[in-house]
Amino acid sequence: MIRLNRLFPNVALAAKRTKRVAGLALACAGLASCTGKAPSAEPPPAASGDRVFISQAGSSTLLAVDAASGRTAARIEVGMLPHNLVVSPDQRTLYAALVGSQAIAEIDVATLSLRRTLLTAPVPDRRADGSLIQPHFEQDAFTASTCFGCHHVGGAEPKYAGDRPFGLLLSPDGGRLYVTHLRASRLTVLDLDAGEIESTRSLAPAGAATEVVAIDRLGDELWVALRAPQPSTQPGALRRLRADTLEAIAELPAGPDSGALLALPERGRVLVSDFASNTVTMHEADDDGGGSPLQFEAAPGPLGLLRLDENSVLSLDYYSNAVSFLDLESGSAQTLPLEHAGLPYANPTNASLASNRRSAWIVSSGTDGHLLELDLSSRTIARDISIDGLSFGVAVIPVISP
Repeated sequence: MIRLNRLFPNVALAAKRTKRVAGLALACAGLASCTGKAPSAEPPPAASGDRVFISQAGSSTLLAVDAASGRTAARIEVGMLPHNLVVSPDQRTLYAALVGSQAIAEIDVATLSLRRTLLTAPVPDRRADGSLIQPHFEQDAFTASTCFGCHHVGGAEPKYAGDRPFGLLLSPDGGRLYVTHLRASRLTVLDLDAGEIESTRSLAPAGAATEVVAIDRLGDELWVALRAPQPSTQPGALRRLRADTLEAIAELPAGPDSGALLALPERGRVLVSDFASNTVTMHEADDDGGGSPLQFEAAPGPLGLLRLDENSVLSLDYYSNAVSFLDLESGSAQTLPLEHAGLPYANPTNASLASNRRSAWIVSSGTDGHLLELDLSSRTIARDISIDGLSFGVAVIPVISP
């Protein structure tokens, strides 16, 4: 059985942390929550037509929340360990990586329902030792579109199956989905029109770094982050690939645990968060590893990255129970704790902008999960909505009629 801390570092342990890291230098007094009360600055009204989708890894579900009311619109069972989310260009479809079911869940945004699942690798007929997996033959598992039908809580062991799809990236036209895998050093391309695997590419290790974690696109290149199986202090790597052929162009050194990539197309740069070194690094488009990239000093445990506007990026600082605002012009960072009445919201993982761009929705993934609406102008928490613990990804999508 895979432990959650193999998916992103030390989740099972860090989710229980409720204190800030000692000695964390904070630039301000913190983010105040209004939970039931108005904060000192009037928060922006939520975009009335928004729905917020959260991947709830602990319960195999996606939660859809009405942004205006805070009420649950739907709870959609999708498969084991849903994590990263990506939205189609027309915003009618949401894709979720099912890390424990070797599949992608495709959600119909209008009807709030699971449309289909897509395997990201073939169902194996043999184990690592060469022996036949007889139940796969007996149950015709080779025609399945997910491992969730058999491998789930109370089902076949192991509970979590497959090669651990994790990072997601849609092609510009929305017709292909690129999927990274933690276990198999594999990059899979799914043809979404055909509903099948178009191609796979095994990526050579970079030293001890074999897990392909994050992916993003910059121009005609794909950038991928590799790390060693966690926990590890071995260095990771960034690899630049040609988008059309997936051939390697260059390899860059990276920290031990690159958690997220964020392309800045108009700047010709890519940001990478490193969970282990407490930094967010900015690389040039043509970086071949020989330069000295700009580094932002975030708080301990930077994980998800969110572009706020042309000059600023939000870093979700998982271990610090904090967020950092990165100023792309000055190269500076301001870190604020996620807290109310001296108590922190634990382990922020990812965030997504409201459609009016006046607030950001943040997942606090501690044992007690919280969905936080952060007012960007006052930098206060406008609302706190309870969600499942050990949640991970978040996406905001305007309501669409069926």
